[in-house]
Amino acid sequence: MNSSETYAKFAQYYDAYVGDFNGDLPLYTSLCHGRDPIVEIGCGTGRVLEPLLGAGHGVTGVDISADMLSIAERKLARYINDGKLTLLNLDFRCAALPGLYACALVTFYTFNYLLDDAEQSAFLNNIHTALADNGLLVLDLFYPRPMSRPETADRWEQTTFTVAGGEVLLRQKRRMMDDIEERIQVYIQGGNSEEIQTLRRYSDKQRMHTLLTKAGFTGVMFTDGYGTSHWHELSVDEATTSSFVVMAVKRRNSAHPLDAYESVGFSTHRNLHAHGRWTLSNAINGQFQVDLAVLGLWPAPG
Repeated sequence: MNSSETYAKFAQYYDAYVGDFNGDLPLYTSLCHGRDPIVEIGCGTGRVLEPLLGAGHGVTGVDISADMLSIAERKLARYINDGKLTLLNLDFRCAALPGLYACALVTFYTFNYLLDDAEQSAFLNNIHTALADNGLLVLDLFYPRPMSRPETADRWEQTTFTVAGGEVLLRQKRRMMDDIEERIQVYIQGGNSEEIQTLRRYSDKQRMHTLLTKAGFTGVMFTDGYGTSHWHELSVDEATTSSFVVMAVKRRNSAHPLDAYESVGFSTHRNLHAHGRWTLSNAINGQFQVDLAVLGLWPAPG
């Protein structure tokens, strides 16, 4: 993962850089409904924590950056004082939390900062350990801009925003190095400039399905962007053409594989299993079907 020094530099600009982005919040609030406690991994300065806390959840925010957490602590002090929020400086590549959580959110491309196979596997294994039986994992994955807009690769772009009353000029460029995106940002304020390099690894849907299955998760489902009504199982030939969110379940020991879906709020109509498909539905996402052969669950259990 990128060094803690990088995040120390970035922390002072983070809130202004992200701005008023909130397109992912409806998805997280819908999936977390009725689930407690929640852990957000890569919580940064608290952008996602705040609406979850406002909805009444008990939340643990985890980040490897002490500087980011310090800002979150100042912003969300009232929730800490009320006992609703715990902030922890922890690296999930190295250790799991001792508690068992009903839901784990890995937000805003945090997983993409894990660069090699071993640390990605360790990260997912430790989340699996930290989840209670039937706990839900939700990960937000990016689609690199040099892939979606090749004409922008290795070209400088610039924008301005305000930090602490002063204008900051941001110049940045991105390029792909195999499956790694290198992003170079230069923040210029007054007579000072700060250069920050970050590396993020692109993982497509097929790879994420494999990683999650190997880590012991089941019920792996995808939605493009932050759509809340288009969850689907992965088809064999499905391509990745945009950012996406994947959710998966730590399934309890059960005689029936569809218990994993029911445990996270989906109703399953098992009388349809003779056709090799189950219909699933919930109040948020409506009704859709899951192809059991794709999930490795066909022929169906009795």
